[in-house]
Amino acid sequence: MTLKQDGVGLSRRDFLITSTAVAGGFVLGITRHADAAIPQPMSAMPQEAGNALRTGAVALTDWVRITRDDVVTLVVSQAEMGQGISTTLPAILADELGADWSRVRLELAPTAAAYQNPRIRWQFTGNSESSQAFFDHLRHVGAAARTMLVSAAASKLGAPVAELSAEGGRVIHKASGRSLSFGELAEDASRLPVAERPSLRPDVELQLIGRSLPRVDQVAKANGTALFGIDYIPPGLSGVLFAAVRTAPSYGGKARAVKNLGEVKSMRGVVDVIILATSVAVVAPKYWQAKAALAVADIDFEAGPDTKLDSASIRKHYLDKMANGPVKVARDVKPESTQAAASGFEATYELGFQAHATLEPMNALAHVTAEGVDVWAPTQGQDLARYTLAAVLQRKPEDVRVSRSPFLGGGFGRRLLPDFIVDAAQLSRAVGKPVKVIWSREEDMRRDYFRPATLHRLQAQIDAKGQVIGVTQRLVSPTILKPVFPPLDLSNGIDPSALEGTLHTRYRVPAWRTEFHLLETPVPTSVYRTTGFGPTIFGLESFIDELAHRAKVDPLDYRRRLLAQDARALRVLAEIEKRSGWSRKLPGAGHGRGRGVAFTDAFGTVLAQVVEVTVTGSKVKVDRIVTVADPGRILDPKIVDAGLEGGAIWALSSVVKGEITFDRGGPVQTNFHEYDLLRLREAPKFETYLLESTGSAMGGIGEVGPVATVPALANALFAATGKRLRTFPLARSGLALA
Repeated sequence: MTLKQDGVGLSRRDFLITSTAVAGGFVLGITRHADAAIPQPMSAMPQEAGNALRTGAVALTDWVRITRDDVVTLVVSQAEMGQGISTTLPAILADELGADWSRVRLELAPTAAAYQNPRIRWQFTGNSESSQAFFDHLRHVGAAARTMLVSAAASKLGAPVAELSAEGGRVIHKASGRSLSFGELAEDASRLPVAERPSLRPDVELQLIGRSLPRVDQVAKANGTALFGIDYIPPGLSGVLFAAVRTAPSYGGKARAVKNLGEVKSMRGVVDVIILATSVAVVAPKYWQAKAALAVADIDFEAGPDTKLDSASIRKHYLDKMANGPVKVARDVKPESTQAAASGFEATYELGFQAHATLEPMNALAHVTAEGVDVWAPTQGQDLARYTLAAVLQRKPEDVRVSRSPFLGGGFGRRLLPDFIVDAAQLSRAVGKPVKVIWSREEDMRRDYFRPATLHRLQAQIDAKGQVIGVTQRLVSPTILKPVFPPLDLSNGIDPSALEGTLHTRYRVPAWRTEFHLLETPVPTSVYRTTGFGPTIFGLESFIDELAHRAKVDPLDYRRRLLAQDARALRVLAEIEKRSGWSRKLPGAGHGRGRGVAFTDAFGTVLAQVVEVTVTGSKVKVDRIVTVADPGRILDPKIVDAGLEGGAIWALSSVVKGEITFDRGGPVQTNFHEYDLLRLREAPKFETYLLESTGSAMGGIGEVGPVATVPALANALFAATGKRLRTFPLARSGLALA
């Protein structure tokens, strides 16, 4: 269900570069989005880059191509990894263009400047950026192409431009009833200049934006025809070899030799055995031949410098830095007049290391020749891969072409990194043929760049009336952003991604100080769904709940007090109160049953979530999750619902159940038997409600869904048992999902 409401000021973080603020809005009333019969586009999944040009399409812009038989090809710039972006972005373009959605086909964007994120000029998918960054851009792209088609029609029909409209794949002169199809106009339109400032359609004319469309990827994924990177070999590429890789078990380890090299090379199908810096690869015509040969390889690995690294020593390192620093002050808000605190409260919250654990393990196909480097991979980071390969292979960046596979089997930030692509390119160069590398599940988990463990201490200063007058938070975390943005300068000791959720908050507290210690650790860490918001909001929302309990105030009312001047946040809280039945007593409350709430403003979306649990002994059953989200403008309600609910499922699976531990210089967990995923019987009932603030900036959906789930669960567990959980996964407290 979608509710429209007014918008208020919203601070919105800008990935890597800057921040902006927007304000305004008006009440539009409550609406429901009807699901009318909407056809699928002609192509149910994106086609190979450049395919449309080979079939006689005329290019109006970099994004729009049209054939004489009225097929409109639109470019999909962002990677589809389950978030629905291959439906939403083309729909924006098609709606503004006036295309017939049933005559649209989709094409994957190649590596090119035209398809870079328009705000930061970098080609990648992540950070909940896609809709936020491309919405206005694609509307202007569609409007520019429409302007060209209408101008061409004006010349052919001898009618004024002002009397023409583009809809359903035709330009229509309603006064005379005459019309021309896009296919009839494409040649003439392509000769016209691209309008730099085209007029956008009024919102009332939009037919696709704001409606729930059938997802373009759902049929192929349901019937098994969807092509993921692990399946994909481009048409016409012959002689592809496959490679299996095994890396040194400890960080920093090197591969010296294969002791039984002759035996391995003699195995069926083996083309070559190649020793890379830290790993050994076997290359064969079939992946299973390479994998079988690698399994019998007796590899002499030189141990890395940190073989004594284990989880206990890592945690000791965290605790030492929390107690002794040094720290950098990332935020220090001081009131105009100081006030003595009557009391104080302090608590520390801890999360473990997490693996991305994408269901499709890392894989890539590369073909390195004298003419250039071609890559086909399920990647989120085309530009980072291109520049990394250019450096590793000592080639010019313009000689490196990185093409995405049609679908990615999960991303969560892991596929922003190019390490698996580098494997494929190095092996292709070594054997002189195209090579497809597929990491085994064990290799994939061992070589992950993990979501870092975090230690987060919060201290509150409270006046004689019980009001919070100051908060000091100290966060200890390794870097998140550096691996995916190598130019990031960490010499100041600040990683902005790790500090997300601490540098701004909608809560109004007179004094707020944020301290940060950038932890040095041999464990590789990087971006992970929710980036910094997940860990920091877990600490903050758990802490707010503890303060409410100490003040003997209802947790929802306590948040209202801290958000008293924030109309947008208060509406979200009012809606979550109503939808969750917060004011009604939960049967069995306090005796094994409880509900908890958490609130956040993350990725430009304001969200509240209530979790209900039943605890029986050591078993925790998550009964119900109610979510209210205000992402500003809503482009596709069902896709938003799915993103929020899938995000909560993902949080229960990755943070509540799973943890990566370390021993002898490397990770212990190797596969899903040790890093468990949420099971169907463990999944809760979901209720999701959307508030649309048309005057607010558009928020992201892909990463905000999990942010509030863990603190809301922790608060529900306290309500059910009277015991605070300040650390996850559940196993640390002797609990497990039922």
